[in-house]
Amino acid sequence: MTQDANGHFVVLDGDDAGRVAGYPIIMDIADPQRVLGFTATVCLHRRDRFPALLTRPILLDDRGRGRFYGWMPVSLHTLSVQPNRPAPATAALPVIRVRRISYARLAALIARNAPLAAFRALRLLLVGNVKGFEYRFARFYDALNAPSYPAWIKAVSEAAPSGPAFPRALGPPVFVTIAGADPSQVASTRRSVAQQTYPHVQEVPAEEAYASGVKTNEAAYWMRLPAGMLLDKAAIAHLMQPLIADPMLAAAYCDEDRIDARGRCFQPFFKPAWNPPLAETGWLAPDGALIRLDALKELTDLAGTASGLLLIEASRHGQIAHVPRVLLHRSVARLPAQPSRPKTPRLETKVSVIIPTRDRADLLSVCLHGLFNETRADDLDVIVIDNESREPETEALFERYAADRRLRRIPMPGPFNFSKACNLGVAQARYELTLLLNNDVNPIEPGWLDQMVAELDEPRVGAVGAFLLFPDGYAQHAGVTLGSGSVARHSFHFRHPRAGEDCGLMAQRQEMSAVTGASLLTRQSLWQRVGGMNEEQLAVAFNDVDYCLRLREIGKAILWTPHARLIHHESVSRGGDNTPEKLARFANEERYMHERWGDALRNDPFYNPNLSLTAADWTLSAAPSNLSARLPSLPSLFSNKAAG
Repeated sequence: MTQDANGHFVVLDGDDAGRVAGYPIIMDIADPQRVLGFTATVCLHRRDRFPALLTRPILLDDRGRGRFYGWMPVSLHTLSVQPNRPAPATAALPVIRVRRISYARLAALIARNAPLAAFRALRLLLVGNVKGFEYRFARFYDALNAPSYPAWIKAVSEAAPSGPAFPRALGPPVFVTIAGADPSQVASTRRSVAQQTYPHVQEVPAEEAYASGVKTNEAAYWMRLPAGMLLDKAAIAHLMQPLIADPMLAAAYCDEDRIDARGRCFQPFFKPAWNPPLAETGWLAPDGALIRLDALKELTDLAGTASGLLLIEASRHGQIAHVPRVLLHRSVARLPAQPSRPKTPRLETKVSVIIPTRDRADLLSVCLHGLFNETRADDLDVIVIDNESREPETEALFERYAADRRLRRIPMPGPFNFSKACNLGVAQARYELTLLLNNDVNPIEPGWLDQMVAELDEPRVGAVGAFLLFPDGYAQHAGVTLGSGSVARHSFHFRHPRAGEDCGLMAQRQEMSAVTGASLLTRQSLWQRVGGMNEEQLAVAFNDVDYCLRLREIGKAILWTPHARLIHHESVSRGGDNTPEKLARFANEERYMHERWGDALRNDPFYNPNLSLTAADWTLSAAPSNLSARLPSLPSLFSNKAAG
């Protein structure tokens, strides 16, 4: 093993790396002198892909030992390990061994370490969803790297042992209300408030909070804590940091966990950046938020208003920051959130529908039947962009609809280009509301389009995505997570909505960074304003993500609703990206997205940075990607000043 010019320990390269490319491996690390530090980074160097370097954090124990599980990229050319600190010149080098394992061994590891995960993967196989089985099996293998929560807590505390410091003479006052009647719980919460490192904290009843703030003649902040909830010693200091850096912020909230009678923490709740629909239902219930008091001056009942609604009121007077640190410890489980309710449409459902296609009359006929016979709408203007269809069945299908004024066929010769097809269709659309729809999508229930139209009625919303399911009922699309995979992945891909492994999010309306173009409703005026889809750099992949990010760049929100449910067969009509030409095109699309949106891809505000972007959704990462305070708007990060 050698060290390269960047200080990485090169474990495999050349032919040795080639022998494990495309296969699962186990890497064992023995580092008794802690040359690597508390965590190390496994580096996967790839050919002809972008980014060329993929990184995976690994947590080492007290004796410097660690084990990494991973599925190697097909294009791997070097495997190295990066220490998290400069290696001492005299220290003995760590011992790092890598071995390729069989699929049988991999299956046994998952079954032994994560039996429920193995059962869920097997269920996919039993219903014939081979692609889902392979996808989730690979994610489950990556998830074996997730540390235990106690080990993670220890590693995070060792990496950042103290919070931000505030001089006693500086900093606005913070008023704290403890809500509850149990004397012992009130006392425990009061003790945690008294131990705060932030110097200007005072306990007041809720009814006196606003008046207390007015008396100070300066900006003042208020926090309401349920009795029994404990604060980390630096909690208020961490929450106050972004509020002082930007006085226009209205509030800040943080992550939390549970704590038992012996003081052991468990069951962490890692939250997204501010997400009003989730706050409305109570899914995002930010107890312990620090709120600028003048943002609540129109509320008359500070004690009785739900925590999510407090922040919704505060958000009318400034942005809400999320500090992705576990600073609150709850002794009693929070109340479960209610599923979001369907919205009542106020607009007429008059929509232009753009459907790119090439032959596959079997799919297109079902899609058109679903639109015209199984969708409630006031009027539909369906535009089929025909990319050189030649089969007689397709001609017969178009002939069947020749006299129907609701359908138009527009030819698009040349190579398949989804962006060009959508731009061509939107240019011909009769209605302001425009739906992009794949030809392999069909509705489950008639009110799906009404729900999407109702969401787009909100002026700040720029695009709406639907809940897409595979025919077997597993989730195909429940929003998009930036940075997962090479650029982005569908959230909760191949998870069943009733399996209880989605944190309840597949039942919640919510803001996302992006949604799929397989069923995306937007406005023609917004399409024109941002320039439509990128035909040159994003002919096939990531054009929908790019469009959503450009909408967010001009201040528009992207919303996903579970109340618009459709079946999607996912790329059945187009096929896979498995030829050399398609792989080269895909690599160029990856490169463009990282060059254009690199910061956003690394920091999806709606996915917590303490969670892994490699393993299954909501799996704990060995090392947080960024603990800066976050806003839901672009740029994703609040500022470097908020880091600490």
